[in-house]
Amino acid sequence: MTFRMPGLPKHAQIFQSLHQAIQRGDLQDGARLPSEIALAKRYGASRPTVAQALRELTRLGLVERHKGAGSFVRRTPPAAGTIGLLADGLGATEIVEPVSVEIARAARALGWDVVIGAAVADRSPDVIAREWADRGVAGVFFAPVEHHPVRATLNRAVAERLHHRGLAVVLLDRDLEEFPRRSDYDLVAIDDFFAGYELADHLLGRGCLRLVFVAKPAFPASTDLRLDGARAAVARTEKSTLEFAVGLPADAAWVQKLLKRTRADAVIASNDATAAQLMQTLQHLGHQVPAAIRIAGFDDIRYAQLLSPPLTTMRQPCAALGVAAMETMLGRLRQPDMPARRVLLRAELKIRASTA
Repeated sequence: MTFRMPGLPKHAQIFQSLHQAIQRGDLQDGARLPSEIALAKRYGASRPTVAQALRELTRLGLVERHKGAGSFVRRTPPAAGTIGLLADGLGATEIVEPVSVEIARAARALGWDVVIGAAVADRSPDVIAREWADRGVAGVFFAPVEHHPVRATLNRAVAERLHHRGLAVVLLDRDLEEFPRRSDYDLVAIDDFFAGYELADHLLGRGCLRLVFVAKPAFPASTDLRLDGARAAVARTEKSTLEFAVGLPADAAWVQKLLKRTRADAVIASNDATAAQLMQTLQHLGHQVPAAIRIAGFDDIRYAQLLSPPLTTMRQPCAALGVAAMETMLGRLRQPDMPARRVLLRAELKIRASTA
């Protein structure tokens, strides 16, 4: 049997197929599921891939697995309801927006509704929490505010007020505390440290020795983690260096001074938007990419491969992040007092012409 659901990893496709079968009643409460070998044959997948899908169903409380007996549909699956999604300036957010779309898709597949809200930075945390509680949501996905003079205080206040209202809170993409501190809330994101390491390692493997990591002012904690990962890669390569520079990539004078001081042969931008602006500035200054300098970023936002040249980047697995976020939220709703978890997924290196 050939089974395809474009845009989702294979294990997520199997997960959704089985869950939909449970919802429709094709698999009755208490029914025994086919063996992993039988499911692997049915879906044209490997046994470990099937096992991963079954583990996700088990974490959601939809399936019970008994050693030696197999997997069974749970008789009392968790009731569905409504989840909130709170992100400031969602339409202008590089990666939170596509992840939010995937969260909504994963939620609908599980019978949940998602209500989206924004405008965090200019409103009282007490008002925000009261409004979400009045909407009757069971929990809120919260993408912490990036651009605010006291963002850590604001983000902490929002999360605390939501929690005090009895709402589960799961953070998206980044922690609400400043690096290297960690909050007491669940977080779903990519492994930013390893993403930084892998991107720097790729550039070092291309013969680059003088790397510069560029970020805009007021960068989030995820940038600190990416920077630390890049530093770890450079520390393992002889005669290589990495400098961290904070500035405006569209400022030609700043970029020119940076290149003159560092003699950089490669730039890692903190995200794709920064990389795109920097590429334009470099070309304006007469520095050809990648002939004179290589450049790479993070996220693989929708226009990354449309740049000239196309941008090498670390792709965020948005579909998998959406599924993981829903799993984390439902786990938090079932066990409100369990320790905070950090669910980190691996980003995928997409090599394009900007580092050729």
